[in-house]
Amino acid sequence: MRSTSAAAHRKSRAPSNLLKRLLCSAVAASFALSATLAGAQFGDRATSSLDQNATPRVLPIRSAFPFHLGSVENNKLAITWTPAPEHYLYRHRFAFSAGEHSLPFTLPDGLAMEDEFFGAIEAYFGAVITEIDLSSARDLPAASSLSIRFQGCAAWGFCYPPQTVDIPLHELFD
Repeated sequence: MRSTSAAAHRKSRAPSNLLKRLLCSAVAASFALSATLAGAQFGDRATSSLDQNATPRVLPIRSAFPFHLGSVENNKLAITWTPAPEHYLYRHRFAFSAGEHSLPFTLPDGLAMEDEFFGAIEAYFGAVITEIDLSSARDLPAASSLSIRFQGCAAWGFCYPPQTVDIPLHELFD
């Protein structure tokens, strides 16, 4: 009797297994159809938008906008900025101070462009040299610092927050 009930049990399970296989096939076909429709709607792409190589990466600030301090000659300090590829610096966001004193500086003309954050601006996509007049900083206490303020963006739409770097004056005048 046991073997008969086992055989009957297998026969009653057979439609259940068939139903599960049909259901799995229907779900797989649904996924395949969805992927095909999505490809048709958005266009087939050689690389996925999830591909890490295609996704823009936010660089650390020191890599995005590295700069080099020159030596102080005739109370002037030259700073050379070299933005990373596809990054730019805002001309209007440069500022230099020592203690409570704003320091005069010069910059070359930048590239005029329309920026999504600030509107009409001048930007530096390549190397740019700022020249800062440190005449008024020589008489400040030795513990004073040169504050360098700047801001830039990645051309693909990421804007870095304003940055401030402080450099002790004694390091510049030694």
